[in-house]
Amino acid sequence: MRIYKVFTLLGLFISIFYNCSLPADDEEDSEGEDTATSELSWEGETDKFTINSKEGVHLNDPAEDSGTAYVTIPSTSVKNTRWEFGVHLTFNPSANNYARFYLTSSSNILSGSLNGYFIQIGGAKDNVTLYRQNGDQPKLLASGREVMKGNNSPQLYIKVECDNNGYWTFWTRLESEDGYTLEKQVKDTGIQSSVCSGIYCVYTKTRCKAFTFHHVRLSNGVETTTDPDNTPDKPDSEEPDITELPEDVRGMLLFNEIMYDNATDGAEYIELYNPTEQTIVLPQLFLYKMHEDGKVYSTTTLQNESPSQPLIIASKGYLCFSKYLDKIIQKHNVNRENLIEISKFPALDNEGGYLALSSTPKTGKGHTFDTCRFWDEMHDTDKSKTIGISLEKKSPELPSLNKNWRSSKHTTGGTPGIKNM
Repeated sequence: MRIYKVFTLLGLFISIFYNCSLPADDEEDSEGEDTATSELSWEGETDKFTINSKEGVHLNDPAEDSGTAYVTIPSTSVKNTRWEFGVHLTFNPSANNYARFYLTSSSNILSGSLNGYFIQIGGAKDNVTLYRQNGDQPKLLASGREVMKGNNSPQLYIKVECDNNGYWTFWTRLESEDGYTLEKQVKDTGIQSSVCSGIYCVYTKTRCKAFTFHHVRLSNGVETTTDPDNTPDKPDSEEPDITELPEDVRGMLLFNEIMYDNATDGAEYIELYNPTEQTIVLPQLFLYKMHEDGKVYSTTTLQNESPSQPLIIASKGYLCFSKYLDKIIQKHNVNRENLIEISKFPALDNEGGYLALSSTPKTGKGHTFDTCRFWDEMHDTDKSKTIGISLEKKSPELPSLNKNWRSSKHTTGGTPGIKNM
């Protein structure tokens, strides 16, 4: 009798385990518990998630504020690996609310610099995309269909495989669809090691409880049947989408460096920093010169020489504007990357002043990215030796307060377009 009970319980456990696996193409969505996902060894910012057999992995940020959150599971597989998971968003994703499932990562801190591959759900477009990330820079490899377009509460399943030849293939299936749709296949062998897989969410205050991942499963035994003659070896290419800005843009872009009293062989410039987790793409920006009371007396449009080409500021990246790029390049030993020439760049007062960066040519609530003051007293060197020395942020991601500025420590007097010393 006891043996019979043991086998009965064992059979029940096996039944539950397999029912919690990702549904096959011809199966209906499981409506029961997701024991398999909840029993994985999740680590990271677990205080921001609810993880149980009922919900899977559900974002539940107790701070109820905008931000990012991640959890990871150990995984060293790259080739010969299949990743499967379901995802449910209670909103239509946007540039400020989207999710990533990291297939591989060299770091278990998904909010920092890492090398890996990830699937992004949403963003500027309502599609599913495959990326490779090197350091802080994501590279689009393949774009899928816009499965979430017009869907305010998308529920879908995603399957990704990497075979032994380094060919990546991914499929998607909406909950309303009977089977998976093959999206794209592309070859990429740029990263061949991993320490974990994981979930990474980017959200505004109203979406801090709106992400759920479930039926997460990793497995091996991927069949290597890729025909190199019929499979693209080059990543997708697509034009960047203009970033959808929230009602209040403050803090999305920050002043990071100001050269206002340049040497004779140099030039004035301002440098911006993008502290967010997303690349920001805008047709133009607007630089205000202001009086101490905040009244604007000069507005300059910051844009590429070709107005049809938008400004692109990568996540954790820099963009510098000046009237004389050749002088800056020669003086500071930098290349043209992250530098934009503005023929009508305003003269900055050598005695100091006030600046603001805006998304519109007119002042208004919610349109200002950042404001700052630049003054000789903010230098931390001998005030008689500040000519040709820029003011730079100590911590680029922090507010532009007087105490967060110092004299540039670089031998050339500044670091336009690159990280501060």
